[in-house]
Order: sequence, then C-alpha cells, then structure tokens
Amino acid sequence: MRLRPSAFLAAAAILASGAVHDSSASASAATKATPASAPSSGVKPPPPPAEVPDLREVKPPVLCVNCDQPFDTITHKKVLEGLLNNPYISELRKALYLQDTYHQFESKAHFDNCDFDSAAAYITELLDETAKHVDAATKAKNGGDKTAMEAAILKAFFSLGQALHGTQDFYAHTNYVELHALKAKKVTDIPVLVPWRAEGRTRIKELQQAGLISGFVFWGAPQKCPSGTISHGNLAKDTATTKSGKVVVANLQNTSQYKIAVYLAREASLQLLNDAFKQWPLLKEVNGEAVALDVLVDRRGVDTP
Repeated sequence: MRLRPSAFLAAAAILASGAVHDSSASASAATKATPASAPSSGVKPPPPPAEVPDLREVKPPVLCVNCDQPFDTITHKKVLEGLLNNPYISELRKALYLQDTYHQFESKAHFDNCDFDSAAAYITELLDETAKHVDAATKAKNGGDKTAMEAAILKAFFSLGQALHGTQDFYAHTNYVELHALKAKKVTDIPVLVPWRAEGRTRIKELQQAGLISGFVFWGAPQKCPSGTISHGNLAKDTATTKSGKVVVANLQNTSQYKIAVYLAREASLQLLNDAFKQWPLLKEVNGEAVALDVLVDRRGVDTP
C-alpha cells in the first residue's frame, strides 16, 4: 500500500527521536522467545482502572484527518490545546482505554491468542455499530432533536475508538513487525495492514500461512495458538521496555520494534479515521479534521516478564 507524504514525515519523526537500545536485546527482529507458560498461581490479573489520563499529561499525536499534510509543530500544540474540552475526542480516547477494562479477557478485542478471524470480525462489528449510531444521529438532526443527535454522535465516536484499539493492537500483539522488519530498507517500506477492509482480512489469512501469530495470554479466551506459542509478555510491543519492544533492528537504523509498531499503528489509525470521516461526513462536521489519538494503549498487564 502506497503511503501519503505524511507517512514519511511520521517515520522521520520516529527515527529522529532516537532508537531504544538495550545490551540484552537481540539485533534480529525474528521471533525467537521462550514458549508460553502460565504463572504458577494461574490467577487472572485485576481489571485496569477505568480512568483516562488527561490530554495534557499524555500529549498524544494530533492527526489531521483527510489532509494532504500533517500539522506542523506550532499548529500541533495549538490544536492539542483546543481539543482538551472536545467531547468527541474525549469519547474516542475513553474507548481506547476502557477497552482494556471492559473487554480485558476477550482475545478478539486485542488480537490475542491467535484469534485472528474473530478479532477482524469484531472490528467490523464495531464499525457497523458506528454506522448505526451515525444513522440515528442523522435522523435526530433532520428532526431537529439536538440532544438525541449529540448522544448518538458520542456513541459513534466510542464505537470508533474501540475499533481503533483493536487495529492498533494488531501491530503490538502479533509478530507482524518481526515478519517484515528484516526485509525492509526503511520503516515506510513495511506495508500498513488494514484489518477493517476485505483486503486486510485476506492478507491476515495469507500471513498466517507464513507464520503470523499473536501472543499467548493464559487468562484470555478463546485460545487458538498452537502449543508452545510465544507468550504475550514476550511478544508484546506496547511499550519501549517490553522484551520484544526494546529489540532494535539493525537494518532500520537500529530503530526499536516498539517504535516500528507505533508508526504502523498510527498510520493504520489515520487510515481508519480517513475512511470513517469519508463514509460518515457528520463525524467530521461535528468534530473537525483534528483528532488527538493515543497509540498502543494496553494496561492489562502481561503473563510473563
């Protein structure tokens, strides 16, 4: 898939921020880790807190939906300040975070346990929910019911945020980065897979034949990975300090796998938002083109260090 100019600028920003190095991390991006094993206690972790951090604390990237160029640094700061009290962005971000709380143990919500078909289908279901909410909002708008329209729009942004969470988790919880990184000359060479589209779902099936897996989570269900599959704790790239996240890829200027996953998750999120705002113009009409979006949110914990 050919990327827009903003994709190259985003990749440059990733590289400019510096790769994460660790002397114990292998320079190879191949998935070679300890087979999964549940802790001796076998106790499920407690649910993450149902709280969303303030935008001023997180300072997430601000994406310009359906724009030719991303925001420059000065504009980015001003736009972020303007989004602090945006109810639609608040609902979108709430969904990104609360997905870990409300659907903590569901493999399909996080692309866990090799449950690829259900995870892709779940994203489609969430976008169908978004469509229903937008339809309800449109009817309310046409009928002059602003209260009902507002309520339906907020529900639409929440469902869209849930779909974004799963889309981002594909890059953090699978070995997609590992399967592509060694073959790439630069980060932008790695294709951005879009699991909400038919071609994306087809590509996932093809990659499964080539070794695509996601981490084994002992407290998640269903569990569809082959016996001995790497654990979520060893494969996840949600942060720069996870075992897989801190691995650096020599042929990509020693960029960490975490930074690669962040780049891919952000580009996929932008493409999903582009599709959503084109399909449902009312969303862009009420929100505007700017979206502050957290990337790689996972507060569920991992089963092994």
